[in-house]
Amino acid sequence: MLMGIAGIGGLLYLRVWLPLTGIYIPCVFREVTGLWCPGCGMTRLVLSLMELDLLQAIRYNVLVFFLAPLYMIYLLLVWRGKRKHSSILMGVMVMMTIAFGVLRNISYFAWLAPTEI
Repeated sequence: MLMGIAGIGGLLYLRVWLPLTGIYIPCVFREVTGLWCPGCGMTRLVLSLMELDLLQAIRYNVLVFFLAPLYMIYLLLVWRGKRKHSSILMGVMVMMTIAFGVLRNISYFAWLAPTEI
C-alpha cells in the first residue's frame, strides 16, 4: 500500500505539479558543485518514458538502462540466497555508477550528460 501511495504521489508530481508550476526538485549535488551526478536527468527520463520516447529517455540518463536489468538479477540472487554473487554484483553496480558520474563530467564524454535531442 505504501508503494502505491508513493507511486501515485510520483505520478502527481510528474504529471500535475511540474506542468502547472514548473517548480522541480533540483539536484543538490549539481547546485553545489556544478557537476552532473549519476542521477541527473532521472525526472526527465521518467517523463520521456511516460511519453514513450525511449531515445530521449536514453539521452537523459543511459546508466538506468544498464543498472535496471542488473538490479533485477541482484534481487533474484538475493532471493535465492546467493550472498557472494549478489555482493559482487552490487559492487559492480556501485563501480558503474561512480564511473558514470565521473565520466559524464569529462569533456570527452560530455555526450553522457543529460541532453535533449
